[in-house]
Amino acid sequence: MKTITFIHTIKKVLKGVVTMHHVKPILIKFIVYSILLSLVLLFYGFSIPAVLLLSALLSVITYFLGDVFVLPLKGNFVATIVDGGTIFLGVLIWIVPYYGLYFSTLASALFVAFVVSVSEWFLHIYVIGRVDREDREPVYD
Repeated sequence: MKTITFIHTIKKVLKGVVTMHHVKPILIKFIVYSILLSLVLLFYGFSIPAVLLLSALLSVITYFLGDVFVLPLKGNFVATIVDGGTIFLGVLIWIVPYYGLYFSTLASALFVAFVVSVSEWFLHIYVIGRVDREDREPVYD
């Protein structure tokens, strides 16, 4: 059943069924990520366009990875962990080339990942309730 759901989700994305109703959650993610990432990355001296670029990249990646693929298959908890891990790795990949791998960079990435994960929990509730209403799979029952 879960493999069928995953394949169904991939087919929807590839056929272009991912439409405008996915834009609102991505924009919400972008706004939240921009605010939270700016708290850390501006402290490290990154420019505002760099923070906005990373926010946009992570918003799209975490939406399709966590919200479109993982959330219908495994639920809110696992999708939140996947999104938090993606944010953690994304921030580390962004910071480490400039500042090295130190405790402060790890702590900063972990802090942002934790705070984003808390916000993701509530965003997933929104996504389950609003975005997937017409495409709801039996997993949500």
